Amino acid sequence: MFDLDAIFNQLSNNLIRDAVITILFFLTLLGLRAGIRRAILSRESLDSAYKLRLLATVRNLALLIFLMGIPLIWGNEIQNFAVSMVAMAAACVLATKEAILCILGAIYRTSGNLYKIGDRIEITGIRGQIIDMSLLSTTLIESSQACANGTVGRCITIPNSLLFNQALYNETVLGGRFATQIVHISIERDDDWKLAEQILMESGNKIVNEYATELARHAQKLTKGFAIQPPLQHAQVRMLLDNVQFLSLHLQLPAPLGHRARIEQRVLREFLTQMPVKTRGIIHLKTDRDHLL
Repeated sequence: MFDLDAIFNQLSNNLIRDAVITILFFLTLLGLRAGIRRAILSRESLDSAYKLRLLATVRNLALLIFLMGIPLIWGNEIQNFAVSMVAMAAACVLATKEAILCILGAIYRTSGNLYKIGDRIEITGIRGQIIDMSLLSTTLIESSQACANGTVGRCITIPNSLLFNQALYNETVLGGRFATQIVHISIERDDDWKLAEQILMESGNKIVNEYATELARHAQKLTKGFAIQPPLQHAQVRMLLDNVQFLSLHLQLPAPLGHRARIEQRVLREFLTQMPVKTRGIIHLKTDRDHLL
């Protein structure tokens, strides 16, 4: 155990000693300056201009000696104070690290124009529409497409520090109102894949025709505004033979943001209604983030 009384007594003794030395040093320097000044003024052989130059030189030299002597006298105390300040600054940085990162994330978000209120984003597996932004966090309403199993419609607050180490997907950064939705359906090899393809194509095209005019207008605006290739404007089916027992059918169609869950359910219901009962398929949904419209 440290003897605190002894430490405080030692500090007090050091402060008193340095204060006494400083006072003596100042008085000595002041006395020397006064003696030299009196000697200069008493010399009758010197002209007035030269005396003024000597007096100014003595004054400046005394001030310089005083300023150089103070750090030498108070060196230990200055060093201890500097170490304490560095330790305090380091402790403050460690204690407020997350807050500093959040503030820097807000600066990065604003300078990079990453998103704004009303945009639909996805980060760390959380997808939703932004309803509020602050210096430390971003608040969004969880989308119905956020996850397969779990509650949706929740209000979620994420710290801005995530912007530095997590990928951010903004579905509306290009003014997009549509996204390419992909419904993956796997059927057995001996099932009627032609019928399955026909059902998916008819269902997809029927859905796309409901907003075809708006989709074409938006695609034209997107092509002219951002100089990119025209996006998908109709339904299409791709087949993959990536499994020995199953055949994968991928229905791709442009879907309005906010309506993808309902479109998914329509496609799945029509497929299950029209496909023969003997077909036993594995059906799931995926949204392709690389084809936002």
